[in-house]
Amino acid sequence: MEKRKDAPVPEGEEPKSDVEIVEEVLKTEAKQSTFLRNVGLQSSRYNSSKVTAALAAHVRDLEQKLERSELQAEMMQEEMAAIKMKAEEYEAACDKELELLCRRSTEQEEKLPHLMALFGPKAS
Repeated sequence: MEKRKDAPVPEGEEPKSDVEIVEEVLKTEAKQSTFLRNVGLQSSRYNSSKVTAALAAHVRDLEQKLERSELQAEMMQEEMAAIKMKAEEYEAACDKELELLCRRSTEQEEKLPHLMALFGPKAS
């Protein structure tokens, strides 16, 4: 164990912890060691590389789902902005139409007394 602890560390890698060194030694020295299982460092059912691969796959899956969710949220924001713009345009058009109708109504109300005077009560 001491040889592995004192061994030079390759560039770019971090030195192994004491627990990792003990785990390596026990894996190579005692294939059926129950020590690692008893201290919770090794599963009795699963090989740690299989678990690591499964976890990595699960993390990738979750990252992909997150990315899809973010893209969907962005698309929905764009759609909402477009809908809001259309609603504002429609409201502006309705306001113009209402203004035009009010103006026409006022014009007709102004003409009404003149027409009433012109076509007033007829004598039979």
